Amino acid sequence: MTAENFAFGPAGKLITVAEALAERGHELTFVGCGTAYQLASRTGCWDVVKCDTASPAFSSVSRTLFPSADALLSCMDRPSAAAARRAGLPTIWLDPLTWWWDESADWSWDFDLCIAQRSIRPGPDGGDRRTQRNLLEVGPIVDPAPAESSAARGSAGLLVNFGGGEAAGWYEVGKDTDYPFVLMEVLDSAVDLSAFEAVTVTANERIAFELRRRWPDGPFTFGCLGHRDFIRALRQASVFLTVPGLEAPLEAWTYEVPTVFMPPSNSSQYVQLDEYRRHGLVTEGVHLRDHYDRLELMALPLRERSSAFLAQLREWERDGATRAAVGEALARALADRERWPDLVGRGSGFIEGLGGNGLAACLNAVEGFLALRGRST
Repeated sequence: MTAENFAFGPAGKLITVAEALAERGHELTFVGCGTAYQLASRTGCWDVVKCDTASPAFSSVSRTLFPSADALLSCMDRPSAAAARRAGLPTIWLDPLTWWWDESADWSWDFDLCIAQRSIRPGPDGGDRRTQRNLLEVGPIVDPAPAESSAARGSAGLLVNFGGGEAAGWYEVGKDTDYPFVLMEVLDSAVDLSAFEAVTVTANERIAFELRRRWPDGPFTFGCLGHRDFIRALRQASVFLTVPGLEAPLEAWTYEVPTVFMPPSNSSQYVQLDEYRRHGLVTEGVHLRDHYDRLELMALPLRERSSAFLAQLREWERDGATRAAVGEALARALADRERWPDLVGRGSGFIEGLGGNGLAACLNAVEGFLALRGRST
């Protein structure tokens, strides 16, 4: 298994599928680095090899692992998928971001099976990809653990989620952005956190360490949580404050946890937040476009999308008045408990509008694919 080393989104989606496969008896090995490795290594369900799939070292790793493997399951990691194709290893491609790509999806014909998660919009080529011979489209892929009752969640726990927070080769905290530190300053100064019995803040290892160093006192508990630990914390939270990422909002809506969004921390989150707002899921005043010119990111190539977004994010980080306005918006949203049931209902409707939970269909497709090749576990 592999996942693109881009924050926690691709690895989180892969792990959702992989944990279910492991429960069905499949033997799995993950190969990766960076934030993807951080998340994948926090489970006891499979072997883990730390290696950058784009590095020369992966050639040796693949020569060791590929001959005994039934298939490669990859969430958006192109170097490992290309290596598997060269080696003749069947490849299952998991793509939760089909709407985001700035190029034709023709290259996905190279995969034996492509599972695309329906999320917010069709691909940029305007074609109907459902006609592609190797493509299966499914609804949001989420661990279907039952939601906790409101009594079981506790009366006043806040879970704050920064996700993976950075992506090698795209943006780095402390260099291209100070997003998690700026947001923590906003929360600490503008939100009455005394209303919460506990405030848990999740991020990648490096960011969590730095947050703990900068805020040694106060109500915060900082950590980098594995997927199951994160789900447990989410299901027990009375409200969830999160970046508009790839995985966590879908999980929160599935578990019926009231969800409040922070501003986007990367370019795809900017577009996702646009879509969430269209469905009434976003508090007025938290999106960057509420304060600055709207960015038409989908009209730009991927690299230019990231550059344009980071420039505006930096402007916001340095703009005291606008930071304060976002803080006021977040304070109102976290205090307005009467609106939380409406947010839960709208979130559930968003999931159902995309076809409902797609995990079962995804698992059936993977196991059906393996069975056709005489492999089961």
